[in-house]
Amino acid sequence: MSAWYLKKKLGALCRVKIYEASDRLGGKIVSRTFDTAPAMYEAGVAEIYDYSMTGPDPLRDLIQHFGLQTIPMDAAQVQLDGELLDDVPGMRRKYGAETAKAIEDFRALCSTMVSPAEYYEGVGAHDNDHPWAFVSAEEVLDREVRDPVAKRFFKVMARSDIATESHNTNGLNALKNYVMDLDDYIGLYSIQNGNEQLIHSLRSEIDAEIHLNHRVLQVGKADSGRYAVSMMNGKGPVTKEFDLVLVCLPHSWLATMRWDGELLRHSMVKHTAYFDRPAHYLRVSILFDEPFWGDKVPGAWWMSEAFGGCCVYVEGARHDVGRHGVLNWLIAGSDALAFANLSDQELIDAALKSLPASFGNGRKHFMEGKIHRWLSSVNAIPGGLPVRDVMTNHHPEPKEHPGIVVVGDYLFDSTLNGLLDSSDAATDIILTQMMRLRYERGDSGNVPSDKIDRAYFDNYRNAGPYAEVWSQFTDPAYLMELIRIVWNRKKDYKLLIAGSASGELVGALRDLGVDAWGIESNRYIHGKTPKALRKYNKLGSVAKLPFKDNSFDFVFETSLCHLSDRQAVRAVRELHRVAKTGFMFGSVTSDMAPALIDRYDLLRGVRKLGTWWEWSELFFSNGFDLSMHRHDCTDEVWAATLAAKKGPGDWYADADSLRYSFFDKVEADDEDD
Repeated sequence: MSAWYLKKKLGALCRVKIYEASDRLGGKIVSRTFDTAPAMYEAGVAEIYDYSMTGPDPLRDLIQHFGLQTIPMDAAQVQLDGELLDDVPGMRRKYGAETAKAIEDFRALCSTMVSPAEYYEGVGAHDNDHPWAFVSAEEVLDREVRDPVAKRFFKVMARSDIATESHNTNGLNALKNYVMDLDDYIGLYSIQNGNEQLIHSLRSEIDAEIHLNHRVLQVGKADSGRYAVSMMNGKGPVTKEFDLVLVCLPHSWLATMRWDGELLRHSMVKHTAYFDRPAHYLRVSILFDEPFWGDKVPGAWWMSEAFGGCCVYVEGARHDVGRHGVLNWLIAGSDALAFANLSDQELIDAALKSLPASFGNGRKHFMEGKIHRWLSSVNAIPGGLPVRDVMTNHHPEPKEHPGIVVVGDYLFDSTLNGLLDSSDAATDIILTQMMRLRYERGDSGNVPSDKIDRAYFDNYRNAGPYAEVWSQFTDPAYLMELIRIVWNRKKDYKLLIAGSASGELVGALRDLGVDAWGIESNRYIHGKTPKALRKYNKLGSVAKLPFKDNSFDFVFETSLCHLSDRQAVRAVRELHRVAKTGFMFGSVTSDMAPALIDRYDLLRGVRKLGTWWEWSELFFSNGFDLSMHRHDCTDEVWAATLAAKKGPGDWYADADSLRYSFFDKVEADDEDD
């Protein structure tokens, strides 16, 4: 996934090598067939989550991009006390109205504790404010579900997803699994002919040199300043050097590595310890001569009380198993850890004994069994606790080792969807580091410089003197049109330009009827401000604005990228303080088209480089939220951008980059909503 993103984001600008310890690619995505019959089953990842009912679903889009067919999965049966029951109606029939009401009441409570939109947003800093974040799932059930049978029901229904005991995870993680059984939150599906089809498709499109059976043992800085990666292959130890390193290991393997250099070692120990909450799976897959359970299981699985609560998949509901029957037990948590010590035959026997009596004698239909052990393969509290920002999670030691970045599902939600999100985030960091390296080495054809001086403005962006060329880069009419589309405002607003130079844009906007003001920190270019505009174009720092709270309806900035990391944080807080409604992000980003960056020498004077996504993380953590969350007008904004000749090849590469350019100022109550 990471190699696929790198090809998409950097293309020929980077050469990728993949070192894999095993003899195959795919990790926990494993689709297999039995030896005695060509019947398929999933030996690893059970299913894929479908978020498309709520918003964009990158993994679903990727699967569709490859032309893979999907099979929806659903079920509503639970096996308690040896009997299969149809969710709440079945529970009411067997255990009575009081138990059924306890289930319904707790589900109703869960729907108020996390909305479908909040569920869709996934792991984020807002999770730290949730009332169930720092309470164990066991405590939540004890407090909220008085009926003991209803409590058993919820533990059984969620165990295979949580993969640990309710005392080992928090109430919020459990909550996100409880609501999976409710409408409007999520769908589930598999890929036709096996989930591993995704791996084959990814491999067909990535441009990478793949080395199997290469176990990486050590990573650190080489004398050259690059990164030394030491590994063991079939012939012996070997060390290679690289500019950038993506560590895509499961959490359980991180601690087996040696991190060379005390600062890196210390940072990786802290990173590993922060997420050290192992959760476990064990798969028992059994082939039968026929689906002897008949029509007793109408769905793709049922939840069984066996093994402390496990999911039993009916593989014939999603895969070609011919005339045969295939059942697949996903055993989780402490049961997986304990039963993993048994032999394969003992595990097969235990699984057969757990079948509902109504199925009859499963043993006489038995043909073959397969065992796959996934100990410490997922996380008991994915995302960590308390939740940290995405940059911190993926960039353990950014000061002296900025080119080492980690990827893992444990950083999000222990799903394939979360893994794709992690790969996207990590490769954004790699993209930024790559563009910085390229500029510093002079590969762009421009002389590297981090200075904003007289020469910068005398030949602004390689186009000429600032006063003559500024309008090539900021069109006042286009800026006003964007504000009209996004916030439905025409000229009735007060606007601050942060990074206003000699005030040309301020003056042009004022001529068009906008109450525009500017702030500029460079004395040389500010000194060229026309006398008539000096009242409106202030000399000062965006990190310490000379304006009162809520002075401006909107702020448009082009200067944040010229600040240090620490100054940028202060500046964003200042922009939040003086803005009343919204904020437009206009700084140079690392995911702009490389040809554009080179043509205009856009990295000159840039001190804080990041992708649109990396910047948005800073805005999210300082009181801003995407305007498109409230009013998604991406298509209209993109149409205006193309009409203004600011599209591909001229400035914005795609509509998604514009989506991350508009932010609403949100108050505490809005964030809670």
